[in-house]
Amino acid sequence: MKRHDDHSTNDGPLYSEIVRDFAALADLRPPSAHTVLLLVADSTGVHTDIVSAVAEQLFAIGLTYLCVWGPGCQRVHDIFDEVYVGDSRSEPEHSFMSTWHHDEPLDAALWFFLHCANPDAADLSSTSFLAVTVGNEPWAAAVEHALADTSAFVRRILADEA
Repeated sequence: MKRHDDHSTNDGPLYSEIVRDFAALADLRPPSAHTVLLLVADSTGVHTDIVSAVAEQLFAIGLTYLCVWGPGCQRVHDIFDEVYVGDSRSEPEHSFMSTWHHDEPLDAALWFFLHCANPDAADLSSTSFLAVTVGNEPWAAAVEHALADTSAFVRRILADEA
């Protein structure tokens, strides 16, 4: 897991990681009690049982916010929501939010992750922001480039919109 500068909006630690396949997400060990996760993946061929198992594991270790980008992202979003709602906990330890970013460029999903994906205020003091790319080197390089210098990323996005 690579550590970047603190999150530009929330001053939380910002990390990135690349994993070989979707199932490897279950082995993630985020560095804080709560995690905002940007998941960059082509999940079209991933079996529902694998997505559900990953969701259960990530919830168990403090996933509070999920942003999903890439082919099949809406399905992954829906499965995570179903696992969270179907959890047998009587009172969830923390709230959970999720978004999917279908038909948006990766930069738009990164922008949302950096500027809009904010968990409950009570969780911010122990929240890390983690962007994980599944098995796609060009996508991972784009994520790394954006997170290596979030100020430059923001300037580039704003200049592109002007």
